[in-house]
Amino acid sequence: MPRLIPALAVALACLAPAAAASAQTSRPAPPPALRLAATASGGVQGVVRDAEGQALAGVSVIAVGSTLASARSDAKGQFRLRLPAGEYVIRATRVGYLSNYREPVRIQSSVLVERNITLVELDPVTAAAPIRAAMGLDDEAQPVMLPGAIADDDHAHGVAAWRLRHLTRTILRETGETAANGARGERLEAEAFAARGSFLDRALFGSARAARSFFADTEFSGQVNLLATGAFGADSGFLPGDWQRGVAYLSVGAPVGRHGDWHVRGAMTPGDLSSWVFLGEFQSRGDQAHAYRLGMSYGVQGDITARGRYGSSMPDTRSAGAFYGADHWAVSRRLDVDYGLRLDRYDYVPGGGRLSPSLGVRAAIVPGLSVTAAASQRVIAPGATEFLPPESAGPWLPPERTFSALGNDRTLQAERVRHFEVGIDQALGRTGHAPTAFVRRFHQTATDQVATLFGLDRTSSVGHYYVANAGNVALDGWRMGVSGQVTPWLGGEVAYTTARSDWSGVQMPRLVRWQAPSVPRTGAERLNDVTMTLDATVPEVRTQVKMAYRVSTAFSGLRRDADAPSPGGRFEIELRQALPYQPIRGGRLEVLFAVRNLFMDPADGASFYDELLTVAPPLRLMGGLQIRF
Repeated sequence: MPRLIPALAVALACLAPAAAASAQTSRPAPPPALRLAATASGGVQGVVRDAEGQALAGVSVIAVGSTLASARSDAKGQFRLRLPAGEYVIRATRVGYLSNYREPVRIQSSVLVERNITLVELDPVTAAAPIRAAMGLDDEAQPVMLPGAIADDDHAHGVAAWRLRHLTRTILRETGETAANGARGERLEAEAFAARGSFLDRALFGSARAARSFFADTEFSGQVNLLATGAFGADSGFLPGDWQRGVAYLSVGAPVGRHGDWHVRGAMTPGDLSSWVFLGEFQSRGDQAHAYRLGMSYGVQGDITARGRYGSSMPDTRSAGAFYGADHWAVSRRLDVDYGLRLDRYDYVPGGGRLSPSLGVRAAIVPGLSVTAAASQRVIAPGATEFLPPESAGPWLPPERTFSALGNDRTLQAERVRHFEVGIDQALGRTGHAPTAFVRRFHQTATDQVATLFGLDRTSSVGHYYVANAGNVALDGWRMGVSGQVTPWLGGEVAYTTARSDWSGVQMPRLVRWQAPSVPRTGAERLNDVTMTLDATVPEVRTQVKMAYRVSTAFSGLRRDADAPSPGGRFEIELRQALPYQPIRGGRLEVLFAVRNLFMDPADGASFYDELLTVAPPLRLMGGLQIRF
């Protein structure tokens, strides 16, 4: 792990200047989803002792996995961590002790795993051995008496012993009271230097001390991904060679005391379409009354050389940025409130920043039964999907495709979605991980609904697409289904939606009416939709599979002879396979492969028609290596 710190710092330093040069990444972050089903958690508990069996207090015990949690041992050396089900790596550290404890554990719901930890106190003689070896000293050598030197039988003789005694005093050479006095003397000497030095001296001293404390005491976690992506077009075969791309993705996080965790994510891709994205976020712990989340993101797409035949001219670079915050307020055991606000700005869309507020309430009526209500507004620019972080915890790919506008004036307008819903949730069991059945009644309006079209010309078969305004739509409907964990290794959701939509203000370009006549919608429309997600783990071989599938009666297609929407489906599959090799102590090496033709990531507050009005999306492939630490 320590060897990664310089590399991580350099990578983040490369991203930071560009983030300061432009505005933030646009992610009309979806309003915080209501967490309607309470989940029972398992955890880890135990006692921390030293090599002599004495209890150790103040030891930091950290669990890194699907979430990150930490605790400190008490005066009796006892600790306890509450964790949701999943795989974790348990770490234990304390200053002055050898903290190489790393152990993978699997947490199951409502089960406390016992782990007793032993830490070894640092031995000054043992710790100094590497120094002697590096200097090539031999303790058996004969002493060399300097003029005026007096033999001292209280300590060892020899060249090595003499040199070690005359080295600059360090904490590794001290024991007991001498060590304490030596360390205190060094601290006073350093403080005196900082006090009498120049402003630059004090700044350098303070920065060095802060950096040393930061890197030595912080328990970092994260992942590094080295990926390659490609795609198949609907009619053009495999993606041309200049669209095959490599992606470097980095994610780093660490706890902030007992309050929460911070993490940063960044990704870059080289080539003619060089682009990068960056996100920084702080999230408080979920066991607090206010579990809040604050963050910012920014993305840039530069050197745009792939332009469509029919699209308007666009800037050579595009950027999108956002500031956002959300809070889950546990008012009482029976009442939860979710609220949030997001400010987005897109430099390629006229106008200033766009606000996206959200509010949700959950009230428990009786055990297992609750009612919910939510309202939100989401403002997103066409093409912003290229810049936004994914809803899932998977890799974040920088902008890979270009886009341009179709229309009478060929200008881009932000889509505004307002969503209102009320519902009932019923737990289908008494355990915390029992599935939950839900029913929702919703009303949604989308102004300047966006249509996304691939395949209108050779350029737009894979790497370029067009966006157009499809008009305004209002939907009234019902959504019902089941979600949650079926077993500790299998979970997901199945939901059915039926709705009636009414369209107005439709002014599609002639090109769209000619090549994709099923995109323009007029009047009323009845639609039925089924979405399914699956998250499965095979613990014996450490394999994870995630799947999403959507079937609907209202997909638009690229067929000139079809002037009405037709049934269709879109899917996504992601496979992760852990390898029996640890590149870093306590880390994990995984092979990642994903394939999808689902264009939009499902998100709360998004327009129901965003995916339905995406025409002929390419089949995208992604594969590579992922190192978790």
